[in-house]
Amino acid sequence: MDITANSSSMEENNSIQLKNTSPMPTIPLLPTQLVVTTIFNSIESLGFTNIAGVFSGEQAESRQEANLKVSTKKFYTQGLKNLEQQDLHGAIKNFTATININPQFASAYNDRGVTRYKLGDKQSAIEDLTTAIELNPYRAKYYSNRGFMLTRLKDYTGAIADYNSALLLNPNVAQSYFNRGAIRLQMQNSLAALADFESAICLDSAFAKAYFNRGLTRYKLREVQGAFEDFQKAAGLFKQQGRMDSYQDAVSQITKLWC
Repeated sequence: MDITANSSSMEENNSIQLKNTSPMPTIPLLPTQLVVTTIFNSIESLGFTNIAGVFSGEQAESRQEANLKVSTKKFYTQGLKNLEQQDLHGAIKNFTATININPQFASAYNDRGVTRYKLGDKQSAIEDLTTAIELNPYRAKYYSNRGFMLTRLKDYTGAIADYNSALLLNPNVAQSYFNRGAIRLQMQNSLAALADFESAICLDSAFAKAYFNRGLTRYKLREVQGAFEDFQKAAGLFKQQGRMDSYQDAVSQITKLWC
């Protein structure tokens, strides 16, 4: 129905005549009333008579989604607080509640995995990290965390693969280079380990453990002077940082080189 055409015709004649054999009184109808009536008639003819119900249904769905987001944030935030306070069982409970509400929440799997690892449930921890990576394969932290766990399980090949992925996504994390270097040193791949420790030091010049491990690697490669310098640097940093046990380890290595 052409609403515009009807409106213009009403401008010419502001009444509707009812045709019959006997004259009937005219019923005045304003043009605006006809337009509104025509619109609602058109809605009904298109099957939208329950349009208010459609809108209310969408609003209810939107409110439900908003409530789910609030609940997800509430449980996840509480889980992080539990983890920070070393309430590991409380953290597991809240991270699991988060996952039950939103099974696509990758961070909840990561944090539950970290918590499970702290509780000694290493296999379940790795499963959680694997799920987190499947849901979001672009977070370097997830690969680093799983790489750390795999290292403790002596799956060195898997751990190196995870650190490779982590560093590909974020090449500016000194700890990832250090961890990969430590694995390579354990696997007797001294040259690759040396490169990793040097990368870690370039990113963090106060990384005492990286100097210490580079000293060990240099000693294996018969670079005695370089090893001595690294142990000295490590000892000085450990002392500044108040890590006296590590300081004594570095001093011990220096003493061995002089003997």
